[in-house]
Amino acid sequence: MILHLNYQIDKEHYKKIFFDRYDRGGYHKEGDVILKYWYKVFNIEHLVMPITKDLGIEDLYTKPRFSYQFPNSILPEHIDQDRIVGINLNLMPNSPIITIDNKSFEYENCLVDVGSKIHSVRADKNPRLVLKYAIRSNWNEMYKRLDKRGLINHIKTKQCNPNYLEYDSKLTESNKKYVRNQGSISKIAL
Repeated sequence: MILHLNYQIDKEHYKKIFFDRYDRGGYHKEGDVILKYWYKVFNIEHLVMPITKDLGIEDLYTKPRFSYQFPNSILPEHIDQDRIVGINLNLMPNSPIITIDNKSFEYENCLVDVGSKIHSVRADKNPRLVLKYAIRSNWNEMYKRLDKRGLINHIKTKQCNPNYLEYDSKLTESNKKYVRNQGSISKIAL
């Protein structure tokens, strides 16, 4: 499930922060495998606190990071561990695309259920840079918080998910094998 957000971010400002801190980041690792197409910069909580407060999630356990994916790279199908929900805020001129349960969604900024839905990123000629919040809270709580602040774009969300108000975040037994844990993405990618 993906919900489009009515939220604007100063892309140039946060893109500059990412590139200024690039040397403090590193490639994503899955077990012993280094994924040299997916770069992350953590420890930015203080730098993104204005956004965290705008979103109303300052009291939750969040793990904000810049997530950069190099052009023409893929992120194989997986489900994030710990049943997290994500807020992805696009920092590039082009809108990124995420595939959820084999359906592709273009977004600018979104709330996405990455903790129960199989998702991936297909190859694109453009790099992908998002400010991602990995939030250890349940889907309904996040929906209520963002909706209370008027941040859910109901019109755009309804166009791609007509029954989104009835959505229930559940990790099915058959999807548990897609939950990312130590080494699972690298095994799929190899």
